[in-house]
Amino acid sequence: ALFRRLDLAVELPPEQLREVLRQRAVELYAFDEDDNQLERFVDATLHLMGYPSELDRIPPAQSREMLFSYIVDGLRRRSTAGPVVLWLDDLQWADILIVELLHRIARSLADRPVLIVTAQRDDADLDWPPAVDHPITVRMPLDPLTHDEASRLVAAVLGDAAGVTVGDDLVDQLYERSGGNPLFLIELAELAKDHPTSTALPGSLRALIAARLDRLPPRQRSIVDNAAVLGTTGPVDALAKFAAEMRQDFDDRDVEALADDGLLELEGNSWRFRSDVVREVAYQTLTKLVRAQRHAGTASVMSQEPLIPLDQIAHHAACAAELVAEVGPVPGVTRNIAEQAVNLLHDAARRSIDVGAFNQAARHATRALDLGTEDDELSRELLLLRAQAMVERRLVDAAVADAGDALEAAVAAGDLRHEALARRLLGILHQRNGDLPAARAELGASVEIFRELGDDIELAASLRERGLAEVFGGSLHDADWLLGEAQGLSEQLGDRRGRAWVRQHQAWVAFLSGDTELAERRLLTAAQEFDLLGDGAGQGWASGLLAYVRFIQGRFDEAEALAAKVRSESAALGDRWAPAMMDSLVASIRLWTTRFVEAEELSRKALTAFRELGDRFGTVQALGPRLRALVALGRAHEAERGIEELLALGDAFGDLSFPAMAAAGAAVHQGIGERAAALAEIAVERSAAMGADGSESKTTLALARCQLGRPEEALAVLDDGVREGAYADAVEALAAAMIGDAERALVAAGRVAERPAVTYLDRVIGDVAAAAAEVSNGDRSAAGRRLEEAGDVARQAGDVVARALVARVAQAVVAGGPAIDHDHLGAGWIRVVEALVATMTPPSSAVAVESA
Repeated sequence: ALFRRLDLAVELPPEQLREVLRQRAVELYAFDEDDNQLERFVDATLHLMGYPSELDRIPPAQSREMLFSYIVDGLRRRSTAGPVVLWLDDLQWADILIVELLHRIARSLADRPVLIVTAQRDDADLDWPPAVDHPITVRMPLDPLTHDEASRLVAAVLGDAAGVTVGDDLVDQLYERSGGNPLFLIELAELAKDHPTSTALPGSLRALIAARLDRLPPRQRSIVDNAAVLGTTGPVDALAKFAAEMRQDFDDRDVEALADDGLLELEGNSWRFRSDVVREVAYQTLTKLVRAQRHAGTASVMSQEPLIPLDQIAHHAACAAELVAEVGPVPGVTRNIAEQAVNLLHDAARRSIDVGAFNQAARHATRALDLGTEDDELSRELLLLRAQAMVERRLVDAAVADAGDALEAAVAAGDLRHEALARRLLGILHQRNGDLPAARAELGASVEIFRELGDDIELAASLRERGLAEVFGGSLHDADWLLGEAQGLSEQLGDRRGRAWVRQHQAWVAFLSGDTELAERRLLTAAQEFDLLGDGAGQGWASGLLAYVRFIQGRFDEAEALAAKVRSESAALGDRWAPAMMDSLVASIRLWTTRFVEAEELSRKALTAFRELGDRFGTVQALGPRLRALVALGRAHEAERGIEELLALGDAFGDLSFPAMAAAGAAVHQGIGERAAALAEIAVERSAAMGADGSESKTTLALARCQLGRPEEALAVLDDGVREGAYADAVEALAAAMIGDAERALVAAGRVAERPAVTYLDRVIGDVAAAAAEVSNGDRSAAGRRLEEAGDVARQAGDVVARALVARVAQAVVAGGPAIDHDHLGAGWIRVVEALVATMTPPSSAVAVESA
């Protein structure tokens, strides 16, 4: 298709082809000759044409993402010169990669004059057309013809045929038998046209087509049979070569006659079956012996053509091998056809992995394994290829099974390389499943084996994965050391991409250590390297983590913009994990910008996706903002269930503090001081064990101590190396007010308002503490103003707990204040209010304070 579209000669050598492609890119796609993207575009086109390219050296997911980007960019550039129509028929046969590409094009080019037209069977299980609002989608289901439509169609087919009268009886008979199926109706009308005196009609469309095929002249029937073996479409030259291989006579005029008869369609030098049914019937009428011979012959001829896709050659060889296994030896088919097929399927699976077609890779590997081979090493390789495809598709159970089988076989055979590869895949899966000890064991063993083998490329890859495992619940010090060694190897090997991934992983270490500035610098360095390499997937990962950094820095708008970009690009690639992770992040942004309903909806959406993927870490991430949103909305019972799930999952992640920290945050928000303190202590201990920053956990612990009526201990916790921030300032103000230190409380509350990353809850707690301090100082007017501000913030936010807290304090401050329902206020908050009231000077006069 590319050769025809770009008007290229297939016999051009690669270097000359590169130069012609460069010219075509400038002419058709509006590239400037000095554009940095021009060479990458040309290289991607060569890659798609099957020639060696720089993309062969790129990890599969990144290679796939880059190809998608170049295709979309090419269509975008082409659309600047005029409207572009992309047409694909028989989409039910498409690999999922094609469907993912269509989604990417639809989302990315919704603003361009690009029309995508696809046709598919109505029973096809495809995620297409896209169920989104951005592109304009028109669905046109082709229902059976009505009786009136059938009558007009029959009349058009019969025309002035001698001896045939288009009457109601004939139309009724043909319509009833066809069921309104246009193809069947045409075939029946043609039969009536050729046999006007016959009243017998075939019972099915297949029987009718079989009868038509049986009446074809021998040469034309051979062409149809050969085409059925080749597939649904192809070049006319292929039919000629097929006939020559089978020692059959061939004449182009026979192809034209088949087109005139409506069995084939011709477009330029290409043919296609008019209907899948015609191809299926032609194929089924061949004996299995003949099918085996023709598939084997097709594979043989295709293997001599440099530009025939490898998976097509593998398919025909596999068909021949499967038929031979069923019927026994076949004359003309080599006895080692199964061995050839397995080797071709292996190479096709490897190629599919390289270009990111993971479903296709799994199918090729499965087919090869089903055929069987006496080469045990090849069997292990096939298991690992399928396991890798399953890992990339996040099909955990299938990946574990294949990697485990490969490991067992490799150990039994003493095959160290395959053992190390299998252990690396299992380590990745264990890490994703939250089993850090198992991940350490498998990845550590992989590192040592590759070190022993002296394979520095694979060693660097295993070191990166081993270091990343430590990031999620292990030791950040160990992660830094492991990633440092991987960085050294990448520098030594000149592996820029490997070095960029190390930087991305090291940014995780800095992020969890609390050094957001270092994390940002490392991510920007990695993103720049990925950009120079044209690695969009790498950029996506770097941007995703940078979005989290921006969130922690309180730069919510920038965080959300990055998250939206990452989500859109990863969703267009069919990735479900990254969009769910970005949904979790945006849920957190919505939470702290008081859009609780949206936060609950987004976190629930992310949670559903992670549960379906079986991703425990993602589930933990989604539960964090979800629990706080549920508490703010007054759905305490749901939050309680979420806390239990979070704690059950969190125990699997070693010393990762986030699960316990998130559960403690939800508990302290509700006012369950005892539970919050216990959970926060666990989070602080885990942070210390990892070497991570424990400031947020310590601050939550301090607030829990306030709810237990122990404000002095709360201040001691805050003085123990807690990073400055609005949350810490608010809790310090509260603890100081509870012990009657009005001056410290007012100073800390003043800092809250000055912080750039302040949340509504920080402001409410700070103002409540300041109000109590003002009463202690005798300035009840200032206290009233503080409580009015806190009430406004709580009311606008819609957080039922914050509103109840302000109302309870206001009732205590105002003599004879109205009785207010405090159902949403936990015992810990009530204890805090009682402690604040105890420090206040008895009121001398009532002050009107607007109730929350």
